[in-house]
Amino acid sequence: MRELKPYWRDVPLAMRNQIEQKLGGTIRWATQVVGGYGPTATFRIFLEDGRTIFAKGAGQGSIEENWRVLPLEEAVYRDATAIAPISPRYFGSVSVDGWHLLLLEDLRNAKKVPPWSEVLALQAIRDIAEFHVRGLSETGKVEAIANKGVTDNWLNIKNNSDERNYFLGLFQENRNEAEAWLDAVIDTLIPIEAEFMRPDQPWGLIHKDIRSDNLRFRNGTLVLFDWALACRGPLIFDVGFFFPSIESEGGPSAERLLPEYKRIMASHDIDFPVFAEQSIAVATAGFFASRAGKPPIPLLPRLRYIQRLQLGPALRWSSNLLGLPFPPTLNFND
Repeated sequence: MRELKPYWRDVPLAMRNQIEQKLGGTIRWATQVVGGYGPTATFRIFLEDGRTIFAKGAGQGSIEENWRVLPLEEAVYRDATAIAPISPRYFGSVSVDGWHLLLLEDLRNAKKVPPWSEVLALQAIRDIAEFHVRGLSETGKVEAIANKGVTDNWLNIKNNSDERNYFLGLFQENRNEAEAWLDAVIDTLIPIEAEFMRPDQPWGLIHKDIRSDNLRFRNGTLVLFDWALACRGPLIFDVGFFFPSIESEGGPSAERLLPEYKRIMASHDIDFPVFAEQSIAVATAGFFASRAGKPPIPLLPRLRYIQRLQLGPALRWSSNLLGLPFPPTLNFND
């Protein structure tokens, strides 16, 4: 099931005229672009002069969250120069009543993942590291990350019976084994997760939503889009939440990729304390553990499935890193 997105025929004529004025060319035709997990307005615009442009934003059928984050994303594209080497080119924005679109470089010919190779995964991690270094001078251009929903997920699973049951429901036939595992490890996980926002670790400009559907490879280097959640936060957040996405799609594990990230950062005299590595692993697992088993969200029909895919690698990584017993195999129905 795909998200409900507006069609190009829904776009008002006044907005189409604005797009042509902004781009200095006549629109030959345009089409809806599918992808992502929400009802964002996304289009590929073909101009008479041969150029193609990707347009994204909010319009007919967009939810409140689309409208909330769109100006934040626009500000990042407009003001944060550190993202330029790792983001699509930004051509400006257009708006009419009920519509607002950002005009971006079209990456339709750039390489998609999966499939992942070790070469591509390592390149992505190196490019993220270099972006983090560049962004250190621009942290004042974004808001600080919010603690809620990041450092308290295992605590909620322990204290809330509904949260606990949503998580255990992911194991079905292995539920008893999963419950025994959870009871054995959760008091270890809770205080480690709670350390994730400690200020005595490297902080800076982060993307905060890196996963395979938010990236491409252009001429062998990483390009990230969907910058709506960009903020000031622990640098290790970006890679930590990215690792389960890569592994769930057949790519290398966190154990292979994190040392490369740390190596690049160390070459710029940026080092990570042990608690930062442990807390990101536990916080990532807690994030997916507290969400993957919950009921589907009608306007985001594929979200729970993607979260379940990433939960397994996140649980494996955190258990391995901390020397804890491994959880049983997830055996939920798709």
